[in-house]
Amino acid sequence: MASTRTRVLIADDHPLFRDGLARRNKERPELELIGEAGDGPGTLEAIRELKPDVAVLDIKMPGLDGLKVAAAVAREELPTQIVILSAYVESPIVFKALAAGARAFLSKDADRCDVCETIVAVARGEVVLPPMMHSGLVDQIRAHAGGDAPGLKPREREVLNLIAAGASAPEIGRRLHLSTGTVKAHQQGLYEKLGVSDRAAAVAEAMRRGILE
Repeated sequence: MASTRTRVLIADDHPLFRDGLARRNKERPELELIGEAGDGPGTLEAIRELKPDVAVLDIKMPGLDGLKVAAAVAREELPTQIVILSAYVESPIVFKALAAGARAFLSKDADRCDVCETIVAVARGEVVLPPMMHSGLVDQIRAHAGGDAPGLKPREREVLNLIAAGASAPEIGRRLHLSTGTVKAHQQGLYEKLGVSDRAAAVAEAMRRGILE
């Protein structure tokens, strides 16, 4: 029988923090810690090689920060969901993390149990934000909204919403009963209409224009 455990990678440049979170993960029978990293380039390489279900990333890491790692994961359509940890939880930072493709954003002061619960929730496909951030994030999205929405076709809007939800091209194809090639054609049409070149930028621009709620 295939394992149903969620495979987790933890990346933080502070060994004590990383070790503490790793220990708590190992205490959870539904989680399987498969790797650790201490810098951005090493984190991205580990995600590419190990393909964890969820990667927990410090927003500040040497060489490549957590947001850039998240954007690379989205751009390369790697099958890993991203949880961002940060000492700062202001809504502009949360906005950038979501635009980069993160599925969750937590304070580094969060209880380790809460981090583990977030990992489980993200693995189920949920987006997790602390309640205190919700109103500020809405204000930030509204502040970024502006300009007319491009003439997106209904199917392009469906694809855009699934991209924002973190779905890969094959996953989008399965949900919409389309071939992967057709999905990528819709993606390219989106990029051209939004004036961007990748998934993360498409989500960020759609948020800025108020296309995505």
